[in-house]
Amino acid sequence: MISGIGDEEMILGLPWLRYHNPTINWETGEMQFHPRQRIQIKRFRGILDKFEPEILIGAKTTASQEMAHQQQIVKKEIKELIPSYLIGYRDRFEKGKAERFLPTRAYDHAIDLKPDFVPRNCKLYPLSPVEQDKFLEENLRKGYIRKSKSPMASPFFFVAKKEKGALRPT
Repeated sequence: MISGIGDEEMILGLPWLRYHNPTINWETGEMQFHPRQRIQIKRFRGILDKFEPEILIGAKTTASQEMAHQQQIVKKEIKELIPSYLIGYRDRFEKGKAERFLPTRAYDHAIDLKPDFVPRNCKLYPLSPVEQDKFLEENLRKGYIRKSKSPMASPFFFVAKKEKGALRPT
């Protein structure tokens, strides 16, 4: 915690804060010390300038660094994420294999519209030009989409995936 006490700026460590246990108003940044003991702080302006850099490197980590280290998210391997009853389908969860369609088969078919069918004009959910270009380029490359021959557009919108910045059409 960085604090301004009088003219001095200082860093108060977690052990010091635990020992003195001040009341802290986090909204205003004010600390209130209980009168049971007097705290005396000597002037220390410029005291750290006298030490060699090697000594400063050997300093302990702060409490916030320790807490952040404990909270680090460890990326799990795919076999740890898949439930045991689906482990036989592990290859289907791998990104490379999931990004391609199955090969064409004899029973694949087209969906032909009736000759007198007139599609309804629907509202589109626009992407920004950058998002649209990225989506089209990536999904054309993967073969998920192809250039449409239809005079009308089909409505769909995008939902964010768990991965930051990734979108999927719905």
